[in-house]
Amino acid sequence: MAYAPLFHEVHSELFLALCRIINAIAAGTRMTRADILQQLPNLDWGGLERANALIDTLFLFQPDGSACLFLDNGIAARATAAELVWLRAMLDDPGAAFLLPDDLREKLRQTLAAVPEWPRETIWQTVQEQGDDRTALQGRLATIWKALREKHQLAYANRDSSGQIHEGICSPCRLEYDAAANCYYLIIWQPDEARAIKMRVARLASVQCLDAPIPASTEEAFHQFLADRRQSVTLRIERQNNAVERSFMMFASYDKEASYDEEADTYTIQLYYYDFDRREILQQILSLGAAATVLAPADMREAIIERLQAAWQNLQ
Repeated sequence: MAYAPLFHEVHSELFLALCRIINAIAAGTRMTRADILQQLPNLDWGGLERANALIDTLFLFQPDGSACLFLDNGIAARATAAELVWLRAMLDDPGAAFLLPDDLREKLRQTLAAVPEWPRETIWQTVQEQGDDRTALQGRLATIWKALREKHQLAYANRDSSGQIHEGICSPCRLEYDAAANCYYLIIWQPDEARAIKMRVARLASVQCLDAPIPASTEEAFHQFLADRRQSVTLRIERQNNAVERSFMMFASYDKEASYDEEADTYTIQLYYYDFDRREILQQILSLGAAATVLAPADMREAIIERLQAAWQNLQ
């Protein structure tokens, strides 16, 4: 899976414009305030006040009106109107409360009180209502997020699918959210076993952020584990019972390649996953029923057959 921030400064038209202006002044080009304003992109500034405030943060002006640079002052963050609306929506969402401390979250909400609300009810629809109760998980999510942010280890008690409790101390690596299934997952690194484990946050009986730091070698070991354990499965999907639409939705979070056979009217999908995703992949394939056929590899075909045979024996 590829990870990328929602708003990246390298892709920002304003950031690139400021780089061009600063580089031009550093190279000796004479620019006045009017010249700088003319070169700034046509963003939703809501007047010139914010644009001039940004210019005064970045530049000094000589008596003749020409701009010059200084390096001793920080550059204040300047969000666009769309980014401010998105930020307020995140702050108003009780399911995202774990991302910030309560006092900071409330302070930001007061600061953005004049920002228009995002009309979620008119442009956003929940397709999958099952899964995790995000409000009930806020305490556990906040603890995990704190450990990830401060790079501290976790003490946990995890209840597996059979109800058995497993306790331990781990180094958290990732907190993932599956939007299709509405489920949160914690991926941890176990140095004693030299492997990553994926646990559903809703099944954590307890989780505690410890003072002990995450070992410096954890991230490198985790990435090496992912590189060594990347696997794939190839499926043929028949166009029945909305299987094509369901498969693309269920496997949206995985890297994949797909092709369409016009003559047979079927899709072939190759999914890429890691060891700790295998159980989830098997369950999702089984949920597609007869519309899905595992073409490769052989061990995945055998695993599907074993589960189908076990289900048939239970029915008998």
